[in-house]
Amino acid sequence: MKLLVVIAALPFCTAASSLDIMQTPAGNFPHVAENFVLQDFNAQDRPEEVPITHTLQNRYIYSNCFEPASCYRDAPEGAVVFRVPSGFASTTNSHYPRVELRAKRDFKLGNSFDITQSGEAYILQNPQTRSIIFAQIHGDKPGGSELLKLRWDNGSIVAGTKEHCGAPENKKLLLTGVELGQKISYTIKARGTGASMILRIKVSAGGRVSKQIFAFPASGWSDVALYFKAGNYNQSSSLDGSTAIVAYSALKIQYK
Repeated sequence: MKLLVVIAALPFCTAASSLDIMQTPAGNFPHVAENFVLQDFNAQDRPEEVPITHTLQNRYIYSNCFEPASCYRDAPEGAVVFRVPSGFASTTNSHYPRVELRAKRDFKLGNSFDITQSGEAYILQNPQTRSIIFAQIHGDKPGGSELLKLRWDNGSIVAGTKEHCGAPENKKLLLTGVELGQKISYTIKARGTGASMILRIKVSAGGRVSKQIFAFPASGWSDVALYFKAGNYNQSSSLDGSTAIVAYSALKIQYK
């Protein structure tokens, strides 16, 4: 049985109480398919990119508690669960396995745009490296085109940014003491004004809030088509039997 994912220019969900554990993610979040595709694994456990349909549900993405063996009490029932075994095959130009939502709509620095992605994520289980990326702004160019990575790193929330495509990653600590199963609320606002992009990030967990602003010159990214992502990018390439598990109870992307 295949599972669904949900996201769109409308709320990923309106309230946890409105989620139905018997629905696929598309049933709970019917607008996601309009704006995202899913990167997961096929029947041979090889990476694939597929459209989000109302029958899409499998062992890598599913509604929380749709069956007793797949129920995580630290996340709301009906939330979308992204499950990624460590050491599975990676997509091109990557070393790590992922089950992620990839926005269909691209944007480029040098143009005018106003895009906001917000979500509520739960890190339910970590791999041996204790590192999971749960949201990104990624590029279509090989060789270091990850403009932003939001990662849970052994209890800390860290923003990784690159001033220009291919540059070394700069890491900024946002929060510490974020335990497994604790809700992480975040907002990423990207605004392009021609010569540059301003990125505003807000992350909260356990009653604590962190806000950061980053600036990117268009000259370093103007030839790269960028897009938002959300889900579970397991930062372990070791076939050690560990698994990274992330749940989303809300996710929204808006283009202005």
